[in-house]
Amino acid sequence: MSPVGSTIVFRDGATGSTSGFEPEDGGSTPFPGAKLFSCRQRYFDEIVNGHFMFIRFVSGEIDEDSHVSAGLFTAAFDLVYDPNLRDEEYYALRHLLDWFNLHLKGPVYRLKAAWRAPRAICWFKPTAHEHLSRAWEMVGILERNDVFIRTIKVQRPGYVLYEDDAQIFAEPFADIRSVL
Repeated sequence: MSPVGSTIVFRDGATGSTSGFEPEDGGSTPFPGAKLFSCRQRYFDEIVNGHFMFIRFVSGEIDEDSHVSAGLFTAAFDLVYDPNLRDEEYYALRHLLDWFNLHLKGPVYRLKAAWRAPRAICWFKPTAHEHLSRAWEMVGILERNDVFIRTIKVQRPGYVLYEDDAQIFAEPFADIRSVL
């Protein structure tokens, strides 16, 4: 079990930013406009304003196949091979990647129309609570190592090519592609 799982990280509800939420001295009061909550307690609602929302974590890098922001796992694999990564962070990240390898199916090999795969991307379903909890742990490790990750939530991610209990694999619509 990684020590990361027991850490409470506070994150701004609008931007996902963790800056400005450092632990404060006893008796101090946080800014009243800040929405503070624990990422371990933050489970995405299935319905937002009456709509089912899909979640994607992205980095600042552009994926050479899909031509949109690279996802969480691309950023994690880049970091795990960084020789400057501290050992405890390496083992925590490796543990999370191993967990996802066992509990998240790779959709590319299950497609009937393989020619669409290079431009398609994965989105978590909001009902995949355990997957999302571990994804947030991974985000924490990445951000502590100066890899910025942002969260995108959409109602209609694109043409769905594959779906299972935890994720969908979709070729993004043009309007979604513009925010990725």
